[in-house]
Amino acid sequence: MRGLHSSKAASRRPPTIVCYICGRQFGTRSIGLHEPHCLKKWHLENDKLPKNLRRQEPKKPEVILR
Repeated sequence: MRGLHSSKAASRRPPTIVCYICGRQFGTRSIGLHEPHCLKKWHLENDKLPKNLRRQEPKKPEVILR
């Protein structure tokens, strides 16, 4: 009898996308919810820095489909 660990289905993981702001991985469904919150948090943290250390807002990369 096969255990759960030997199943191919158990070893599959859902596809993930890396957030262009924080670099963390999120599922394809949750990335759309995460990005606006992450960008808001980025602005709050960036605005706390002295003006000479502030960075430009990260730009979302274009997706190139092949």
